[in-house]
Amino acid sequence: MDRIAFVSPNGDLFTVDPDGGGLAQLTGGIQAGPGTGGGGQAQTLRLNEYYAWPTWSADGTKLAASRVIDGDARTEISLQVMDARTGRSETVYDNDLAGLVADGAPHYIYWAPLGDALSFLASTPDGLSLFVWDGTPGNPAALVDRGAPLYYQWSKDASSMALHIGPDVTLAKPPAGDGPRQTIGSAVGFRVPAISPDGASLAYVAVSDASSGLYISSVDDLSQARKIMDVGPVSAFLWSPDGTHLLVGDQSNPRVPVFDRLILVPVGDGPLTTLSTEGVLAFYWAPTGDKLAWVAVNSAQQEMEWVVSSKDRSDVKRLFSFKPSGEVFIMLSFFDQYAHSHSPWSPDGKSLVVAGSKGEAARRSNGRTPTGDRVYVLDAEGGAAPRDIGAGILAFWSWN
Repeated sequence: MDRIAFVSPNGDLFTVDPDGGGLAQLTGGIQAGPGTGGGGQAQTLRLNEYYAWPTWSADGTKLAASRVIDGDARTEISLQVMDARTGRSETVYDNDLAGLVADGAPHYIYWAPLGDALSFLASTPDGLSLFVWDGTPGNPAALVDRGAPLYYQWSKDASSMALHIGPDVTLAKPPAGDGPRQTIGSAVGFRVPAISPDGASLAYVAVSDASSGLYISSVDDLSQARKIMDVGPVSAFLWSPDGTHLLVGDQSNPRVPVFDRLILVPVGDGPLTTLSTEGVLAFYWAPTGDKLAWVAVNSAQQEMEWVVSSKDRSDVKRLFSFKPSGEVFIMLSFFDQYAHSHSPWSPDGKSLVVAGSKGEAARRSNGRTPTGDRVYVLDAEGGAAPRDIGAGILAFWSWN
């Protein structure tokens, strides 16, 4: 409960308390033992083995991660599921092809929001493929679909998935199997379709009369949709935890990789609230729904800054200037997918975690800085300085 999983610079997995205590090593030379006192279990040290993209299960008892072993003849890639306390693991999937789904990502991993099912993207000889493992040890993962680009979201009750493969948005219920699917064609200008928290609605972007619009349709009939607002040719959006608002970022220039406005959009009646008109790379709702965070881009200094705001923008705090690790940059670049699987927010919505190095403003205000990528815990209330909890290239909070 309330733990941070992170990857060390040499590719080992750790978990730690938010204050930096209770450090447990799950992979590498010493793995955490079954006791809470830090007992260890000796393991063979494999210098050619590393782990990537640890992903918390919904109940916080398990982590899934990619394992890579660089051999003399070939590179072996597999997907591991491990006990979040002891590090004991099992292999869920072995790649036939030593390929990546994104730069630095052997898989994209996404647990179901409820239950033990695990979805993941893998590079296969037949192309980018989406699988679901039902959580039963020994059972093979089932193929859901193939294609590229491929983005998706589980429904909150894990009974269905919204898929965006190429130009088509499809609702699959259940995700795997031969059940009927509803499809919307020519949905473009965005990545991830968004299922509302109550599972009743689907948000997506489509072009009508030569302009892009954000639409909401009933999952029972995707042909019945209403337009919420006009958006630029590139956009992204996330539902608020209570389902009353959408947080929308868009860009008028499709060749620019950041959003030039961030808007809070009520699903029902009410005015739109502009939260930011600076360059925004990524944005996230707090799990509590009372505030949100975004990552602003300072192109002149080639660094970024975490900003936290209340929903009505009455209280805006600029928390931390930083340069993300390469892996965190990938996460931020595809944040609307990773927001569903990898949380930078603490469960209580009071803190954020990030891996990278301090930016110029943070170095001036916080003194001497260790070299290399570090894991920092940020106070979302802005009352405390960022806490350095160790060297790391990726870090994510448990969901509970």
